[in-house]
Amino acid sequence: MLNSKLILIDGITGSGKSTTAQFLASQLKENDIKVKWYHETQTIHPLSYEEDVEVFDSHEEVKKFMETIPKLWKQFTNQVMESEEVHIIESFLLQDTVRILFQNKIEHNRIIDFVCEIEEILKPLNPILLYFHQLDAEASIRRIWKRRGDAWKKWFIDSDIQTPYVKSISLHGEEGVIKLWSDYQAFTNQLFEKYQFRKLSIENSQGNWSEYYHQILNLLGLNLVNKKDDLTLEEKSRFCGIYKELEGDLDCTIEIVDGHIVCDLIWPDIRILSLETTKSNQFYLESFPVYVQFEENPDKSVKAFSISGAKKELEGRKLYKRAK
Repeated sequence: MLNSKLILIDGITGSGKSTTAQFLASQLKENDIKVKWYHETQTIHPLSYEEDVEVFDSHEEVKKFMETIPKLWKQFTNQVMESEEVHIIESFLLQDTVRILFQNKIEHNRIIDFVCEIEEILKPLNPILLYFHQLDAEASIRRIWKRRGDAWKKWFIDSDIQTPYVKSISLHGEEGVIKLWSDYQAFTNQLFEKYQFRKLSIENSQGNWSEYYHQILNLLGLNLVNKKDDLTLEEKSRFCGIYKELEGDLDCTIEIVDGHIVCDLIWPDIRILSLETTKSNQFYLESFPVYVQFEENPDKSVKAFSISGAKKELEGRKLYKRAK
């Protein structure tokens, strides 16, 4: 039986944190446990730093960051203690805090002290840590670059090559960025061993998610509840097509890949999954707190879809299906 107010999920980028968080949120609900999942990139997040920092410009900025983050965790812990929900947090224990310090070449002992401070803050929540890692970090990073497309890959590399860590080594471009993430993962592997939380480390290079989820649910003491997708291929095909805003530049292609409805709203081939009932035309995006509601014409053909959820750049937008 689950005895925790906080589930932490972490690992390098593209390791399956958001998909797992979304899966667990669904499973907790199906097991009649109240839950709140905070996606890493959602608009309002209790642990978000006041600005998007990748590179510190001064010692004062480092000091401010390292003083502010524990305060945010303390506020969050107090809120969770007063709630009835289990909270799921992805990325903020390591990727969005420790990584920032690591890539700015902050002394490792100083980072470890910082981590210990946060661990002490979280103890009242009896947290559980799920940590994904890969034996070959380079293969994992290159796989996610391919999965998310060239534009995302360029943004990723352009950001990381500016960090003090990459600038301090003899490698550049892709190779420098891969070195950063490989060394960062080696460091977080060490941190994982130090944590006193209930924890589970999963090497997930093989992508055997049914087995990984089985291990996670066993740790949490939860029963797996399978939700079947009852849509036929013909029913799925009615949603396929090219959609575009009447005013605005957002467009989207929906198609069927390997039997699944997918779209390119955020990056290529994101699955669109049924929300609760196959009759409601309500769906959600896999790995994101983003929901789509399809609208029909009088003849039951699909006319448009509206977007809602916790991503500011997509909230409230509506796309119309183009005629063939």
